[in-house]
Amino acid sequence: MTIKATQMIGAAFALAAFLGVSACANEADDAQDWREDVLNAAADILEREYIYEDKGAQLAGYLRDEHAEYSELNDKKQFARQLTLDLFELANDKHLRIVHNPESEAQGVGGGDDRPQRDYCRTAPLSYDVIGDVGIITAPRFFGDDDYTAKFDDAMIQVADTNALVLDLRGNCGGGPMLVRHISTYFFGEKTHLVSTEARGENTRERWTFDDVPGPRYLNKPLYILTNENTFSAAESFTFGMKTTGRALTVGEETGGGGHFGDMQRLSEDFEMFVPMGRTFDPRTGIGWEASGIAPDIESAADDALETAVAHFEKSRGAD
Repeated sequence: MTIKATQMIGAAFALAAFLGVSACANEADDAQDWREDVLNAAADILEREYIYEDKGAQLAGYLRDEHAEYSELNDKKQFARQLTLDLFELANDKHLRIVHNPESEAQGVGGGDDRPQRDYCRTAPLSYDVIGDVGIITAPRFFGDDDYTAKFDDAMIQVADTNALVLDLRGNCGGGPMLVRHISTYFFGEKTHLVSTEARGENTRERWTFDDVPGPRYLNKPLYILTNENTFSAAESFTFGMKTTGRALTVGEETGGGGHFGDMQRLSEDFEMFVPMGRTFDPRTGIGWEASGIAPDIESAADDALETAVAHFEKSRGAD
């Protein structure tokens, strides 16, 4: 082989090596770009809209200053999990989360996959049963179309003649305030102030029951609400209103601790963030349940909560 040929081959290898290194560098730059884009976008939104202005500024400062903390996270699901966990550590806010959509939409605060739980919440039907003289309504969520609301109205008709009612909210991952108010109205004879809400930059608002509901009201009879760690958000709001007004007894386990409300906002083409912008609280005390959850009046393993509630009713009736 000639010296010229050897030089040409050497040059070719050098070029290939250079191109390989350049490609790797470009990939690394691209990875860095998407991470920085997400962190900066999240910082801007939190500073502008997070429920507590000072905490929003603190979170934004962290995201802008700590880019290096995430420089090794090339997997987008892992990046979303870790960022969510870190933000929770700083804010103690279970609603604040980053999602890499759609695959990681079901990630919990700790980064675990709670997809089966969320699938149940979104797809399970509302159902009712009557055992003896106790009515049982299982509500997997507090959002849905008119048909879902009508099913609850029908369930209330079916349990109207029972002597006690159990609302099973174990696994209910939440929804919106309108259905909460609608369902709550069944259990009061007059308009009742349930909870209050406040949002950044807005005046405090009061949340009351409605004037009317289409079915018979369930008054002056025991009401039990079953809860577990997957009872969350709007399901907690309903439970909280019933508990603080003294209308119901809660049975089971402490709830999930999602007392803030807000909405999902896009950070990039494939990342979103749920931004808490307000909170719900007891107007008499000013206290809510964010992060702490709602403690049950009657503690029980979640799987035994229904039997515990029925036993409590039977015992109270015997005492009467």
